[in-house]
Amino acid sequence: MSIARLFPRAARLSGDGPWLFQATGRRNPPRRSLPGGRSGDRVPDLCAWKRSRDLQGESPAYDGLTAARLPSSPRGYWGRFVLLYLCGVLAATGLGKLAPVSVDVRAALGLSLDQMSLLISSITAVAALFGVPVSRLIGRMVLRWALLGGCAVMAAAGLLQSRADGFGPMLGMRLVESVGYVAVVVAAPAVIIAMDAGPRRVVALAAWGTYFPVGLAVGSFAGGLLSSWLGWRVWLAAESGALLAIGAAAALALGRPGPGDGTPAQGDGEGPASRGAGARRLLGPLLLAAGFATASGTIVAVVSLFPAYLHEELGVPTATAGTMTGLVSLAGIAGGFLSGWLLRRGVPVRHLFTASLLMPLGAALAFLQSGGVALSAFGALLVALANELVVAAAFATIPAVVSASRDVSLANGLLAQIGSAGSLVGPPLVGSAVLLAGGWWAVGPTVLAVCAVGTVLLRASVRRAG
Repeated sequence: MSIARLFPRAARLSGDGPWLFQATGRRNPPRRSLPGGRSGDRVPDLCAWKRSRDLQGESPAYDGLTAARLPSSPRGYWGRFVLLYLCGVLAATGLGKLAPVSVDVRAALGLSLDQMSLLISSITAVAALFGVPVSRLIGRMVLRWALLGGCAVMAAAGLLQSRADGFGPMLGMRLVESVGYVAVVVAAPAVIIAMDAGPRRVVALAAWGTYFPVGLAVGSFAGGLLSSWLGWRVWLAAESGALLAIGAAAALALGRPGPGDGTPAQGDGEGPASRGAGARRLLGPLLLAAGFATASGTIVAVVSLFPAYLHEELGVPTATAGTMTGLVSLAGIAGGFLSGWLLRRGVPVRHLFTASLLMPLGAALAFLQSGGVALSAFGALLVALANELVVAAAFATIPAVVSASRDVSLANGLLAQIGSAGSLVGPPLVGSAVLLAGGWWAVGPTVLAVCAVGTVLLRASVRRAG
């Protein structure tokens, strides 16, 4: 008797025969001996079925995250992932879209330098202060609608920024835009986690970890190019329109039958016992987020200080120094894809986290005052590569450090909030060390202290997850 006849509902859900045994790697269930030594029909191994449900997300703990986890072809899976990735890239583009047009915006709106700096950095305010509360709200929503809502909020705020006529309206819209940014960067990886539980999820999450530098690079290059042709207002409107279109396409793709059409997490119970265990349950995500913050703070500090160092110490023209820094950041993306490739081949994630200790070495070379431009560029590139390697590994580790499906969005929110806080603290911390020491040589030891703590935290998060 076939599995399809025994379990018609499972056959309808899967679309192919032995759905129950896909996660175990066995195409057919084991034979069981009937009394008298006769070999009977193949019947389902309930233990294997339970393991399959747990791995593929059909267990009660995962039912809240996905309405139905249906098998998908590689083309369908990666097509959905590309749309999610583009949502993240364009959201990150929103962070850096004002930097290349800052001169034009200041002239048009009559802004001072400190006002312009506040506009550029204000989009991280909500992420740094309210990432966790926003993530908890998103955890109660259908994920694809949370993603589309975040893209729509960012797009609407961006369109209003293109029509702003002063500092107040522009700042208000940047703060609104930051709410949408948190929604996108929390919902998108949660959808990726919901789409699959196999090896391709590791690769997808590692690739997702590169969205931020790619978005910043797109904002810098595309913003400078389009604004020179069409003006800064058209650039802001065009970026907003592209984000809204990609968000709508992603929501439409996720709304079709297939993985990732998420429903709000229902949780596993919120009784006194579960509330009492909440701190222990979130210890792993907290350790991961704290370690992630050291990596994000380091790269932002190095990228912020590197152009000034090149200009002041090595005599590199300001424009050239900025271009070099942008190219180094963009080249660091290769580290994220390398991380996914290594994880896919079974390299333990704790080994990848140890690579964060390469960042102090790179920082020491980049700010070695007796070195030349080539050595400094190599050092900065080493920092960028090691950072993306660690960041990608951190995103890929999220499913391993959460204890329940309802914590996935919360873990993403912790990474967004604590990581943004690290980005805000990193540059002034390293800059203060340089001023106190009276030389650029202090960058290396400061980064070493930060990354040593970060390595311990990251490895501890994995060790606790077993």
